[in-house]
Amino acid sequence: MDDAAACVRTVAIRAESQGKGYGRMLMAGLEKFASRQGVERLVVNAARDAVGFYGALGWTVVEAGGENPVLTKELRTGP
Repeated sequence: MDDAAACVRTVAIRAESQGKGYGRMLMAGLEKFASRQGVERLVVNAARDAVGFYGALGWTVVEAGGENPVLTKELRTGP
């Protein structure tokens, strides 16, 4: 997106594997990698049924309208 922001795209965990912590582990790794690259903010266009998942991980809804709500999360940068 720009020097300080990155977009998260197509995150999915198979239905039979949901609820086992894989999504949380995936997002934690993604956030750690992004912050090490100097990314300060992540943005995602989430499926409506995933908004609760992102909210539980500290994401904030910035645009609730439309088919896919937009959420963002501020990151701490550095090692």
